[in-house]
Amino acid sequence: MHKVEKSRAGGVAIFFSFLVGIFFLGVNVNAYIMAGFFLVFILGIYDDIFGYSSKVKFFWLSVAAIFLCLGGMYIESLGTFLGVDMILPTSLAMLFSIFAIVGFINAMNLIDGLDGLSSGVAIVMLGAYAYIGYKYADTFLLYTSATLIVSLLAFLFYNWYPSKLFMGDNGSLTLGFVIVVLSIHSVQMDYISAVSILLITAVPILDTLIVMIRRIRRRKNPFNPDMTHVHHIILKQYYKDVSKTTKIIILLQIVFSSIGLGFKVRDDTIILAMFILLFILFYNLLTPKIVVD
Repeated sequence: MHKVEKSRAGGVAIFFSFLVGIFFLGVNVNAYIMAGFFLVFILGIYDDIFGYSSKVKFFWLSVAAIFLCLGGMYIESLGTFLGVDMILPTSLAMLFSIFAIVGFINAMNLIDGLDGLSSGVAIVMLGAYAYIGYKYADTFLLYTSATLIVSLLAFLFYNWYPSKLFMGDNGSLTLGFVIVVLSIHSVQMDYISAVSILLITAVPILDTLIVMIRRIRRRKNPFNPDMTHVHHIILKQYYKDVSKTTKIIILLQIVFSSIGLGFKVRDDTIILAMFILLFILFYNLLTPKIVVD
């Protein structure tokens, strides 16, 4: 809930320092990933300066997602459900991945509504992937996650309530893109299942699903902004205490990510059921708190 006009150049600082860091660490990133990265970054800068429609945003995010798929970054295995391995054919895997990539990048953009929220939640998710990288001696995963965490911690000093600087769409969209890359890489390397991503990155996914379904049920355009995101609702219950609201949501993400990392099962049905129960719980707990216009 940002009422005062402040600089949205935080994302530029975050990702300039991030790129410098991974360059000096010698992180090898293929050309398709970098093309998608810069496309999303430029798209965010353009939106911060000029603005654009949701259709334009989804088109260019889809192009960035296609770049990832062309670079081999897509999910074929959805996991094991009731003893059956769910493996998608390549064409369907790419279509599913494009949908998931665009959806998650947009979800990260949508939770950037309170001081320190998106950066704090992202640090938790990146911490999970840094742990996975350390556990499996994967330098790409470890160095990329750790470098972005350092950049975000420096930014968070200026973004925590009361903030002096925003990351803007250039920051939140690009942040979502990087987390998507790390998520897909982890699944492709068989470090985690695709379903585990739902818990490791639960807060933005739950928030977006709840908001979209609620808007559709109220016969409103699901892409029109409103004040019914999870952080808006929790904020109202704490008398507009932004810092407390942000801490609560970050704590929730820590719990979800920890479960996603530590819950080892042979069948992903249990993890999927757990996520669905979380969704139902959050939807029912938070929806009655909304004042319908």
